[in-house]
Amino acid sequence: MSLKYPPLADAADRPALVTGASSGIGRASAEALAAAGHPVVVGARRADRLDDLVRTIREAGGQATAAAVDVTDAGSVAAFVDTVGEAYGEPEVLVSSAGSLVMGRVWELDPEVFASQVDIHLLSVQRLLHAVVPGMIERRRGDVVLIGSDVAYTARPRSGAYVAAKAGLETMAAQARKELEGTGVRLGVVRPGPVMTEMGTEFDEATAEAIINDWVKHGHGRHPRMCKPADLARGVATLVSTPRGAQITELEVQPEAPIEEDYK
Repeated sequence: MSLKYPPLADAADRPALVTGASSGIGRASAEALAAAGHPVVVGARRADRLDDLVRTIREAGGQATAAAVDVTDAGSVAAFVDTVGEAYGEPEVLVSSAGSLVMGRVWELDPEVFASQVDIHLLSVQRLLHAVVPGMIERRRGDVVLIGSDVAYTARPRSGAYVAAKAGLETMAAQARKELEGTGVRLGVVRPGPVMTEMGTEFDEATAEAIINDWVKHGHGRHPRMCKPADLARGVATLVSTPRGAQITELEVQPEAPIEEDYK
């Protein structure tokens, strides 16, 4: 056992994998990591939307490669991981941000839809860990960042399977972190509060009204402000860039309330 740690390598020597990179937190995280100097492989099912991201990163002077990935398919995940090895070398950073959102009461949601939501938000994360973490352990270094959610602790009604899946993810992360002690691999969770992303924007007016009314009823609507994806991306970059010898295990990012001019 050594109490000393090798210094954190330059970002340019630490290739990163980012899933869910076609929009929202995933896209913002990819841009933040590339801006910090990491070569980035960005993945999503909507692969056509990755071209713009890659172009944006390259025009800013970063390195980026796009690859289609379906995180609900183990073969697709394996191929995605191979892409980073072929492009930049073995992955040193993994950011798991893929997701979709189907809202509804627990008992009203079709069981297959419920299961598919658990798959994309929980089972897919384990697929990524299975594909990436063993190599990190062998090299005795690596950073894994999982995007959680505050709903794991403050369940919001009509959130379908999202609450259950994110609660499972947070618990799985806590277990994995203990199992990774002494390996040189760090695993952290960035936990968003309300974030303005594409998830949930396709709801019709009646559904959106019912959701908001239930949230307010149960104390989840104290103010209208929401975080931006870039707010979470800064958290991801912070976890990844923390000097060796310490790790940020959980980082919750909540929107700041609007300033009240007449606050007493």
